[in-house]
Amino acid sequence: MSNISLLLGAGFSVNKGYPTANQLNNKITSLRGDEFTVAQQGSVCWLKKGQVDPYIHDASHTYKLFTLELIAFYVANHESFNYEEFFDYYTNVNQPGQTDEAFEQLCNAFREKHNIENENIDLIGRHNSIFNQLISGFLVDRDGTKFYEKIHHMGPYAGYNGFLGCLQKWGNENIVHINTLNHDLFLESLNHTDALHGNLSDGFQELGSPFYGGMEDGSKIRLSYFSCEYDTNFRLYKLHGSLDQYPFHLMNGGKIDSYIKIKPGIGVTDLYKEVTDEDGKLAYINDFINYFPDFLSGTTSKILRYSDLIYYEGIFKAFESNLQASDTLILIGYGCGDQEINNIILENFKGRIYVVDPFPQPATFEFCEKAKAVLVQKTPEQIGLDDFKK
Repeated sequence: MSNISLLLGAGFSVNKGYPTANQLNNKITSLRGDEFTVAQQGSVCWLKKGQVDPYIHDASHTYKLFTLELIAFYVANHESFNYEEFFDYYTNVNQPGQTDEAFEQLCNAFREKHNIENENIDLIGRHNSIFNQLISGFLVDRDGTKFYEKIHHMGPYAGYNGFLGCLQKWGNENIVHINTLNHDLFLESLNHTDALHGNLSDGFQELGSPFYGGMEDGSKIRLSYFSCEYDTNFRLYKLHGSLDQYPFHLMNGGKIDSYIKIKPGIGVTDLYKEVTDEDGKLAYINDFINYFPDFLSGTTSKILRYSDLIYYEGIFKAFESNLQASDTLILIGYGCGDQEINNIILENFKGRIYVVDPFPQPATFEFCEKAKAVLVQKTPEQIGLDDFKK
């Protein structure tokens, strides 16, 4: 069979009501302390209007205040706020040879104000956990949905009928590699439509998996782990991670053993691996240090993780090989502003490129000119097979 590759960006999920980058930036900069809390174990929880923060006297509350102060500090010292550039900033501010006197003053004043002795690197580490959970919490559709029920959706699908029609036709005749930079789970939900009909594989395998998640009643259910194996016509590659993907750490220094997918109802600190102990009996190793899913952020910081041996190296090698094997590449909702992704495309793909974008920006026009790509100024609802025959 022939191969077709797709690359989806944030614009793909807009019709479903997911926030754009600008909307996400506004949500972060307008965040108030009475909207969320940080529990003792470090997990972020949203507060109802008027609800008193139950952890206001806990040390975790102090770290929440640091996150709010750091965001305000960054906004006050930069012309604009971009959450990925903010991620780069605080990730690199403590690097050897890096000096930021204003940041030092912020941390010193915070330590004195709250009578704590945490070093800068610890404050940033605590903040990073909180910030990633906040991003995860904001990435929901217009109905507030993050995890979708596995219910088959028959007939039209508002906002995506054109896309699904094309996808169904392509899948009948080709292997369709769906690469996405999005962290949300909307694309996976489309597996339960007439177009895909459950024929989507994501490189994760549940059969024979040694990984389990703990339920509230004490029972354990099997979880899938990343094997990078695909066996269907529709194949999904989450290049920058996903809201349901968590690294499983071994006990020896927190080394990542594998990536697993959680399910609704599972506590993120209740993840287990089934092993055989010294007596030949089954035992369970608990990874209790997970608070937030692993997804990449930062305009430059994320590039450093493309070579991570567990998950990211494998997923990017698959991306490159699929580009090399494909005759057609279709970009949907991707503004062409990620230079590293652009370089990977230009280095590995030699066929015809189509860029689907109803509101192209300068970076889109620049990429189209460089790649000799066809620009299709339509939404996922409006596109049809004829748009890709030029």
